[in-house]
Amino acid sequence: MSYAIPTKELTLTDIKGYKAEAILAGLLAAEESGIGKAGIMQPDGSRKGCNLTVREAHPFIDFGAPVGMGWTTDWYRGPAIGAAGWGSVFNSGALPLFAPVLARTKVAVFYKFQDSSGAVAPPTIMAVRFRLGAGGATTLASFFTQMPTQGNMEPDVYFSEPVVYMPEDALFIEAYYNAGVALAVEEFAFGCFIIERIGAIIS
Repeated sequence: MSYAIPTKELTLTDIKGYKAEAILAGLLAAEESGIGKAGIMQPDGSRKGCNLTVREAHPFIDFGAPVGMGWTTDWYRGPAIGAAGWGSVFNSGALPLFAPVLARTKVAVFYKFQDSSGAVAPPTIMAVRFRLGAGGATTLASFFTQMPTQGNMEPDVYFSEPVVYMPEDALFIEAYYNAGVALAVEEFAFGCFIIERIGAIIS
């Protein structure tokens, strides 16, 4: 099941639970892919034997790539969209002929979406979907966000389930835009954890 949950409908405990679920999914995926060991959960919440670290993703550091394939700055900068319809979320253009490829040392787990454009005007993005591969042949999850972000003016939503990308996966991520927009007009961002071996960025 994949559906968007407005943050105002969640308690702090709920939010912690969604984040914990996303982190666990990422740790297990990283262990499965051979990046490191997830360890064993201890009563205090630590993980004995874990040699992985979890951090928030950076758009350029983690999803940047040559021109036409990803974000070019550490800013979830919206692309130029010519007309209504499905288009790339990357600031490289509206038609995702390519998708950034995740490094072989990382797992990415998306758990949240925010569209802060709704604070000043109705947002253009009505839905987001996460697909896999350079051609987007497989859809991992799809979230319709119009009601919370436009109708309720709720800027951020949590995902009912985490969306996991494995090492060397091509991230074919799209949004449904209800109109054409200029470069960087739509202000949006993703909540995403990166799981990698300790020492890659955080030691």
